[in-house]
Amino acid sequence: MRVSSKINLNKKCPQCKKENTIVLDQNKFLCENPDCDFCITYLCPICDQDLKPENFFSPENNPYFICPGCKSEIALQKIQHLIENNLVVDKTTTCHYCNGPTIHRKEMNVAHRCFFFPKCSGQTSLFGAQSEALVFLDFETTGLDIAKNNIIEIGALKIDEEGNEHIFQTFIKPTNSVSSTITKITGITNEMVENAPTLKDSLQAFLDYVGNAKIVAHNTDFDIPWLYTAALLHKIDLKSNQVICTYKWAKANHEPSCSLTALTRKYKILHANAHRALADAVATKELFFIFDNQRIAPRPIKNILDYQALSEKLVSKYESFFQA
Repeated sequence: MRVSSKINLNKKCPQCKKENTIVLDQNKFLCENPDCDFCITYLCPICDQDLKPENFFSPENNPYFICPGCKSEIALQKIQHLIENNLVVDKTTTCHYCNGPTIHRKEMNVAHRCFFFPKCSGQTSLFGAQSEALVFLDFETTGLDIAKNNIIEIGALKIDEEGNEHIFQTFIKPTNSVSSTITKITGITNEMVENAPTLKDSLQAFLDYVGNAKIVAHNTDFDIPWLYTAALLHKIDLKSNQVICTYKWAKANHEPSCSLTALTRKYKILHANAHRALADAVATKELFFIFDNQRIAPRPIKNILDYQALSEKLVSKYESFFQA
């Protein structure tokens, strides 16, 4: 028996921002909000064939459909993801690993990544895995000294094994106040964090979100010791995640200035709300794919356990302070 031709995708409209209004009706994605005219006719991202309604219907529990033109197997969730995140398919800039199409943010034609990432055939053979998940991370803190300051915000963006993006953002209640200097830099005030969850609860939720993914940060020598030290203090087990530093990658690429601000300016990466954790994590994601496409220097990879000695030393030295 044929199912209804309309599928509610339970997604927020990228135009009017109303929740659960996007539906797939025949070969069109449209918003059911009567005051919104968002509508996209879907073409196959591989061959540009105009798909018919029946192409979107698969056997029960099968999340894929088959393009009748090029016979490519396309994940419906991937298409939902492209629309939800305002990403476009680009066939003029192809993946240098598999020659497939790439995707990028609609508002800026930079940081292309393979449409099939992280299951791109070239990348999986190069990096020795069927697929990889990446978490782009940034912390905001009340200062630079782990012994005296606190994490007050975690921002992260995860690209999972299917290539879909998931956001993690939370404020954290500090044990000391947020100074006017930090508020001026980050925009984070004491009022914004006074009712926030504790570091222990936030950290556990964040690590559950990360799972086995590779962690990418701009200056891992800052972010990872904060993460590792907090995990030790709260007796939370860490996995042996790989860690990639885009700051060290910029150094290896001989960039004249390696700060995130300088690099986003150079590569025309949109970076609104700089020095907020999620905004910095998103900018780091864009930078990662720019460097990955340049192929000047290899990814600078370490293991999170490489930070164990430094973190244990900090915990031992400042344990009484942390437990106060």
